[in-house]
Amino acid sequence: MTTFLRNCGFAALLALGVGQSAPAIARDNPFPEYMKWPFPQATIMHRDFGSVSTCKSLQQAYDDNAWPSGVSLDSLRQIDKRLKTSVFLRPDVGPDTWTPLTATVITGGRKPAADCDDVAVTGAQLAVCAGFPADRLGLIVTQLPTRQNELHVVAFYADPQSGVWVFGDTMGLPRSLENLSQRMHFYAFLDNVTEWWALRDPRSGKQLTGSVGTSSIPDAPVPQNLVEGSCKHAHH
Repeated sequence: MTTFLRNCGFAALLALGVGQSAPAIARDNPFPEYMKWPFPQATIMHRDFGSVSTCKSLQQAYDDNAWPSGVSLDSLRQIDKRLKTSVFLRPDVGPDTWTPLTATVITGGRKPAADCDDVAVTGAQLAVCAGFPADRLGLIVTQLPTRQNELHVVAFYADPQSGVWVFGDTMGLPRSLENLSQRMHFYAFLDNVTEWWALRDPRSGKQLTGSVGTSSIPDAPVPQNLVEGSCKHAHH
């Protein structure tokens, strides 16, 4: 996997610097070095499960089970914590698949198996149920520095006042994008998960492939250090 632009590159693409009051979210490919790119796992997820940008059929159960409500960073933190105690982490058996587990975790009971992409997708949809706008939520496909043959997935929220926040990350707690410490390769907004933006390789000009698996189970249950980064850290 070729080295790509990191945190600052993604922030520039979104045009969401911390402290900006009126960010312009990039949807029209404004930078020539970026391009649309279909991510296979997301396309299959959309085909099999439908849109994850709505909570219409889940809202009553979400409210009845007293999940967090309101658009705030505190709500994201509460959603993230409750989600991660509602699943157990296990890599996919066979092809890499992305599965929204929202309906299952809302009602509690049996804990479903999940890997990083399942947690990220579910976390983003739970945020929609809490009241976050889907067009400011999305998914980022990243790469952990210690895992060169495996991609990783996290959710993000583009806050109009404070910038981009990452959550639904099995390798770390909710935090600002500048503290992600992962290489970023793709991102998509939740209301259109079949349209992804990909960085080109700055040396070859080639696009990245999305065929690599995305399990990203934490290596060890140790406390997270937000300054040093998110590698080798527990999800709770």
